Amino acid sequence: MKKVIRTPDFPIVRTKQGKLHGYQEDDVFHFYGIRYGRAERFQLPEPEPKWDGIRDAKSYGYICPLMPEEEQPEDSPMSAPGNSFEMQHVYWPMKEQCLYLNVWTKHLEKSAKKPVMVWLHGGGFSCGSSIEIPAYNGHNLCDYGDVVIVNLNHRLNCLGFLDLSSFGENYKYSGCAGMADVVLTLQWVKENIEVFGGDPDNVTVAGQSGGGGKAAILMQMPPADGLYHKVISQSGALRDRSGTSITEEKRHWQSLGEKTAEILGLTKENIETIDAVPYEELAKAAVQAGKILGFPGGMMLFEPSPAEGFYEGLASIVGFREETKHIPVMAGTVLGEFAFMHYLGDKTRYTEVDKYNILEQNYGKNTMSIIKQFRELYPRMDILYALSVDTLFRPQTTAFLDRRSEFTKAKCYNYMMNVIIPYLGGLAPWHCADIPYVFRNVEMEPAHCTGYQYAEKLQDQISKAWIAFMKKGNPSTRSLKWSPYTKEHPDRMIFAEECGMEERDDSRLLKLISESCKKKY
Repeated sequence: MKKVIRTPDFPIVRTKQGKLHGYQEDDVFHFYGIRYGRAERFQLPEPEPKWDGIRDAKSYGYICPLMPEEEQPEDSPMSAPGNSFEMQHVYWPMKEQCLYLNVWTKHLEKSAKKPVMVWLHGGGFSCGSSIEIPAYNGHNLCDYGDVVIVNLNHRLNCLGFLDLSSFGENYKYSGCAGMADVVLTLQWVKENIEVFGGDPDNVTVAGQSGGGGKAAILMQMPPADGLYHKVISQSGALRDRSGTSITEEKRHWQSLGEKTAEILGLTKENIETIDAVPYEELAKAAVQAGKILGFPGGMMLFEPSPAEGFYEGLASIVGFREETKHIPVMAGTVLGEFAFMHYLGDKTRYTEVDKYNILEQNYGKNTMSIIKQFRELYPRMDILYALSVDTLFRPQTTAFLDRRSEFTKAKCYNYMMNVIIPYLGGLAPWHCADIPYVFRNVEMEPAHCTGYQYAEKLQDQISKAWIAFMKKGNPSTRSLKWSPYTKEHPDRMIFAEECGMEERDDSRLLKLISESCKKKY
């Protein structure tokens, strides 16, 4: 890094819109709370206008208002406070005008041309923010990998995804407004990231859970074409809707908007007054509408709705536009996801009979078959962890990669994080557990680093793979050679105490568990 003279005005960058004043910590420059756009309720966003003078960029911007807390069960891993130790959450001031982003970089010269990762937060399409999980902080990954990290806030829930298009042209894009915010961020990156040392022609879009879904959905959005070059989806595969037409998918989401308006007493004649309905009243009406229509609840209530020429929907299965054939994709899951919470303590205190009885309480007549399959797939793992095998994200991810690898000209890569984290006698990795390792922030998460002697080594291996993928679209490193995934050869990288490639078909185990425990999630 070249020598610089530090003054009270350092560091300052000049974006297309105006000057920003960030701060430096060690070798990393931080620019927080950069406003990238503005949006009227239910409308497409507009780029932030140019400004005079210098704007402060040292603290985070507003986040999108969250859904009413009472709609989340008290024991939900995503509730506040709920069970948040394993998945720590940070909350921040909320406003509907929430289009802000943050940047971490080691360079302020256009000539640096460093790889860029745009990170999309989780929380489905209903909740979350760019700072909700402490491990989202980009400082360590930026510093270690010499890459530029960008993350963002955008509109969520009814503000970003309530489809009111059946009420007229003015609401044509209301059902995918939140994804339009993500596209606007990518346009901002294209225009401005060079002044932060980034390469606008080497942008990876990555995210976990809902963020992983958003990353994949961008491949169904023509306005995003050319604004990103690689995709990483962590525990974010979307449901297969190949048997549903675009028209059916559109009507599905329009029905939620129509029922919400009905609850609010609105019709086509006075629908414009919905713009002034207080957010909490609007959100409660949308939740009530979802219940009446039988939609999934909580953070699963919303998804983007198709809009002609803007978002092509999921009916053709995400990621299957000709314009995306050149995009390398990495997708994976963790062993436990939302099924990890089986606090059984020290597994050595149970006899084999005890373990069988515990498993039988969950899996009934299929218990022996499940134990047999589990031992074949995970020979070093205690059979009690068969309780924690994810049957939601893993099958969806496999199905996505099977079709994507047959369709695309670019490579696909698959991973699974199987390491047992020694917290509370040993737990399977849970939903969000891979995030601290990607961002090199394991020390921020006590549940990961307490008593776990392999944490730093695993952090090195995972973060290096992500950095390699950002740089060249291939996650192979010196220590881990990563072969592509195909339907014929479903190779996956296993992240555990000993990492390496394996080719194993786990579909029978997943089917047995799903059939035996239908209410697992």
